[in-house]
Amino acid sequence: MRVLVIDDSAFMRKVISQMIQDTPGLEVVGQARNGRDGVEQAQKLKPDLITLDIEMPVLDGLGALREIRIKCRKEHPAVLMCSSLTTQGSKEAFKALRLGAADVIAKDPGTVGKHDADFRDELIAKLKAIGKGRRHAAAASSKTTTSAPSDAKRDAPDLPSELDISAVTGVVIGSSTGGPPVLEDILGHMPSGLRVPIYVAQHMPPVFTKTLAARLDQHAVCGAELVTERISITENKIYVAEGGWHLHLTRIGRANPRADMRHQPESATFRPSVDTLFTTAARVYGAGLLAIQLTGMGEDGAKGAAIVRAAGGRVIAQHPSTCVVYGMPKAVVNSGQADALMTPPQIAKTLTQLCGTGVISPDGPSSRVA
Repeated sequence: MRVLVIDDSAFMRKVISQMIQDTPGLEVVGQARNGRDGVEQAQKLKPDLITLDIEMPVLDGLGALREIRIKCRKEHPAVLMCSSLTTQGSKEAFKALRLGAADVIAKDPGTVGKHDADFRDELIAKLKAIGKGRRHAAAASSKTTTSAPSDAKRDAPDLPSELDISAVTGVVIGSSTGGPPVLEDILGHMPSGLRVPIYVAQHMPPVFTKTLAARLDQHAVCGAELVTERISITENKIYVAEGGWHLHLTRIGRANPRADMRHQPESATFRPSVDTLFTTAARVYGAGLLAIQLTGMGEDGAKGAAIVRAAGGRVIAQHPSTCVVYGMPKAVVNSGQADALMTPPQIAKTLTQLCGTGVISPDGPSSRVA
């Protein structure tokens, strides 16, 4: 896969390019020193992937992303935004995702400059994942003249696109690459009167999950809260796990559920872990739990989905045609743990069954009509 690196720092261009160039299957075909130069290089070089800094002179990353989306519409390169670990940087990153960036990676010049292994591993993993997702999307949209099924068709098994969830008492959602815009689309347009709590584990650093919770709180009628410490679940709203920690759900007797942020399990690759959220939620809600696995790379969530279904709960996986990266939903589907396969609009429509007046279960939190 051919990669274009756009960053106003000559040092960062060098470091990032070297990390990419040292990886089999990836090739740096060019570098650009600002957004304007980046747009021109993208048109000229026609890369498969682009790493794009946000804060740059002449034309910033958001402006460059807008122009690349228009001027390189035919080639449709996948764009990975490189954002600073600041509140402003995270806000700009979410704007970029809304504009069509595939994903965001947090960049700390102080550690990246020291050839930080964690940054390198994340950079390469994300480039490979979104590159694969780009090829998958191209296969899904292209018209084939052969009778052989495309990869996209093989990835979409014959599963229902509708599900009766009227008896659900709790919802858990896991997502990673490409997840934030989907979360906003699903949860930001739900009607008032949410009758159950919704818990979200999104693979992102702390400052990014803080911004995600703030955006959901702004758009969702039911409201949203970032979970940073142990709390009792007394309101039916959206609870977002803080990045860098795992969200555990517990309940003693018939008391309200409790949400708690912990470091365990320390072996988990991602923080927050979707598997941990799904697993602990299954112990609390049992057959009343609905788990939703959205777009993302890797297999986090597949083991948790199996535990959800073993407890009698239901599982929805995002349809491959709408995923930036189909890794996490695919792992759930391939393990036989998905009850339904849905697009984001279908998921949103399904969740409206949980809105309105009244209380679903005496075991759950009291109803709150926004």
